Amino acid sequence: MPLVLLTGYPCSGLTYRANQLAALLETAQDELFAATESASPVTLKSRFKVHVVPSHDSSHPRTVYDHARTEKEARGVAYARAKRVLTRDSIVILDGMNYIKGWRYQLWCEAKAAGTSCCVVHVGTPVDQCVANNDARLQRQASEQGKESETTPSPLLNTRKSVDNEDPYPPELLNNLIFRYEEPSTHSRWDKPLFTVPWADETPPVADIFHALTGVILPSAQEPSITPMTDLTSSLSAASLSSAASVTTTRTSFTRGGSGSGTSKPRIVPHQATIQAVATDHGALYAMEKKTSAVVTAIRSFTQATPSAEVALAQSKDGKGISVAVPEASIPVFVPAHVATTGTTDELAGPGGVLALPRLQRLRRQWISLNRVYIGHGHGVGQGGLAADQIPDAFVRFLNSTFGGDDDS
Repeated sequence: MPLVLLTGYPCSGLTYRANQLAALLETAQDELFAATESASPVTLKSRFKVHVVPSHDSSHPRTVYDHARTEKEARGVAYARAKRVLTRDSIVILDGMNYIKGWRYQLWCEAKAAGTSCCVVHVGTPVDQCVANNDARLQRQASEQGKESETTPSPLLNTRKSVDNEDPYPPELLNNLIFRYEEPSTHSRWDKPLFTVPWADETPPVADIFHALTGVILPSAQEPSITPMTDLTSSLSAASLSSAASVTTTRTSFTRGGSGSGTSKPRIVPHQATIQAVATDHGALYAMEKKTSAVVTAIRSFTQATPSAEVALAQSKDGKGISVAVPEASIPVFVPAHVATTGTTDELAGPGGVLALPRLQRLRRQWISLNRVYIGHGHGVGQGGLAADQIPDAFVRFLNSTFGGDDDS
């Protein structure tokens, strides 16, 4: 289910390259399954179905780029088509300019969410050639309007003996799209791996693309790509050492498998944008409200039975502080002696007291707000969230930390 994103200027031959790449991928699979003896073992369990998803049709012509609303609708249709055929046994080639980097990022996230690999193929056609191709299409369209039975081959991809039947762009729209085009960059993780196919190249690097998508090296590309000594000597005499080294090591990154093996399957690592949030228990917030209220009620009952801080310290065993037993909690609420005696009043629950009800309620709301944010991001118990029986101990630790630091916030 790999995804291949084509990108390039309008009228750069994107549709031709998409169909050409689809045919070459089919041929590559024929070669792979027909090979009986090879340096690297065949690791494909089944044959990939190659799908070419167009970005334009009769309902969404090239004039959709005139308005943001129609362009957004056309992208939504292309996105739905690509997602529909993105299965485990298919290679999806998205034909189109794909000129917005945010759009390529969205498709890259979709590929990662599906657990599959993705690559970008940049059709590197010069601007002048794109304008010439569009002018040829306009001339063909004008001639077809004058004589419908006449078909005029255009200069587009004339070296490949192909007849261009694509619709042209209005000249102003063509210049606007060229100006708006956002080129892919290897500095962006959603544009890697990036393969550039110049206009003069007859075929794209299908072996490298197939290896990047599936991790399988084609039998025809398994020969060691080591430059002979004569070529290395000539390159050293004509260029610097650094440039020669880059020439001799460019191809090895995709044609050599890891540890001498024939495969190096891409490892898809999910990230925050593609991981589906774990559903949290609907009663988690209710459990927090109930358990923390029980802790506050237990403290309130203690202050009603022992309202004086001096008396409470006298009743303590060691005199180091006031301990309040809390049901369902394994640790008591502890107020150090220096905190209990430095209040504005000796009454624990009185106005300004260390265990006054308004302060306890404020601390309870603060603790719940902190954990409410944690729940709101979709973190469940399995990812570090609190279970219902852990809430009393967690809240008591929060209170002890607050009382121990004499924090009145």
